[in-house]
Amino acid sequence: MTATTDEIVFPGPDEIEGFWALDKMHAPRPVTPLSFDLIVYTLAEGFTKAQAEYDCPIMVTAREVNHYFYVAFHPIPDEAEIADRMTRYHQKLDSMVPGVGKTWDEEWKPEVIAANVPLKTADWSGLSDADLVAKLDELTDQMRHQWWIHGHINFVLLSSSAFCDLYDAIMRPDDPTESYQTLHGFPTTSVDASRGLWALSRTVLASPALTEVFQTTAPRQLAAKLDQTDEGRAFRQQLNDFLFEYGWRHDAVYDLADVPWREDPSIPLASIANMMKLDDSEDPEVIYRQKVARREELMANVRAKLDDEPGTLAKFDELYEAAQYSFPLTEDHAFYIDQLFISVFRRFCLAVGDRLVAKGQIDRPDDVFYLYRGELVDTLTGGNDQRELVAERRASMEAAAQAGPAPTTLGTPPPPPEAPDPFMDALVFRLLGMVPPEESADPGALKGVPGSHGVYTGTARVVRSLDEATELEDGEVMVCEMTLPPWVPVFSVAGAIVADVGGVLSHTAIVAREMGLPAVVGTEVGTTAIKTGQTITVDGTKGFVYLDGRSVTEAATTSTAW
Repeated sequence: MTATTDEIVFPGPDEIEGFWALDKMHAPRPVTPLSFDLIVYTLAEGFTKAQAEYDCPIMVTAREVNHYFYVAFHPIPDEAEIADRMTRYHQKLDSMVPGVGKTWDEEWKPEVIAANVPLKTADWSGLSDADLVAKLDELTDQMRHQWWIHGHINFVLLSSSAFCDLYDAIMRPDDPTESYQTLHGFPTTSVDASRGLWALSRTVLASPALTEVFQTTAPRQLAAKLDQTDEGRAFRQQLNDFLFEYGWRHDAVYDLADVPWREDPSIPLASIANMMKLDDSEDPEVIYRQKVARREELMANVRAKLDDEPGTLAKFDELYEAAQYSFPLTEDHAFYIDQLFISVFRRFCLAVGDRLVAKGQIDRPDDVFYLYRGELVDTLTGGNDQRELVAERRASMEAAAQAGPAPTTLGTPPPPPEAPDPFMDALVFRLLGMVPPEESADPGALKGVPGSHGVYTGTARVVRSLDEATELEDGEVMVCEMTLPPWVPVFSVAGAIVADVGGVLSHTAIVAREMGLPAVVGTEVGTTAIKTGQTITVDGTKGFVYLDGRSVTEAATTSTAW
């Protein structure tokens, strides 16, 4: 039976126990069944295990509702255990959190690379069905372990928060994002990927023939067009070399069904085409060096101010030692865990899909993503024909996607905690941007979180996927639900950013500051309240988006690059 949008009904507050939030930052669209079993539920287990090592009284539970991923950060069920953990919790935060960044660099990152990179080229075609099941379980355990590492990395939010709070107390800047600018200008894999795309765009511009192909061909037809000439094929080889290093990235973090760049190069090809329109001042290397210079300038100003306060300066340096890992960690853990491992895990699942296609149990290799783990194993070992079930699941997911925006929360919010939890405060407010809504007396304005300072007026383009974002024209305001590391190249085209979700430590805000773009994040309704073609003004310093495109002039808010 084919699902319809009328059948997609979400439970009301009295119909679901607890309080659940849609993870719109990482999964704004429906997630396939296999991805829930292998990726989403293992994430909750890994995060909970890591948090327990800090004696954090909070655990993570994931839930599938109409194929959407809802998450709850809630107290562990044993009240006696909570009381026991609280006797050690804050001391463990003080002793363990400052070392997270260094541990990633020296231990976890090399371990993750050693485990994940060989999976780029692994061949599973010779495994027996039983061996494929064993390998599936092995990779699932590895996913759970890497989420445990990720769970530790989440605590680095405390380091950046503590440092930025001290910076604000010392400098009292007019720009609420100034303290976070001291954490920019460090090498990251996203910067490296942008450099690679920029170099490819300059290779195209150096060739009249390649330039004509890029200017006259739609991104989805570019690969085939390039393959028609020797020069095009040579460029394709350069692109393939780039994609083998940086192409294991995709739009939907938690969904194995999402196609990464290396399988469909239309997104990086569109990014190259957009970069061709930019002059040399937009070179990622130039922008990176500007961020380094800005960071050094701000740090020098603080040190000069604290010249006569050695105690405060020592505390400042101590906090900075831990905080400086924050933004590189944000990009690099996503590159190696959220993107690379899930992409190579996808490779394995497609190999299992090939086996089931050969047996006549499914029609296409990617049908495996519409089976839960138990169903997949039963099919592999028991010979079940799953084509009808797969068709029903595909239809159900399509209906969920077409039914309209999923509710951002389900259930009844719990009462505020008696004492604030610094980890949850950093996670909920600074990363996710889930701040209490502010009523604006101005019906022509949206209020959000100041993500990156400056004011910009331009034409809006609403994009709900990275594929749509590649259609961004130079200088347009990108209005999106969220962004992740694969989106970095499109920032170079935008004039400003408006995002539905995220706080000052979200990926969107971090990259906007890196690129010198005004940004307002955490608007909740930007993608529905704003229409493509509408002229809007983005005030990233104050956190307002003016829907009538009015001029905003004030001394503390400027669109001048830093």
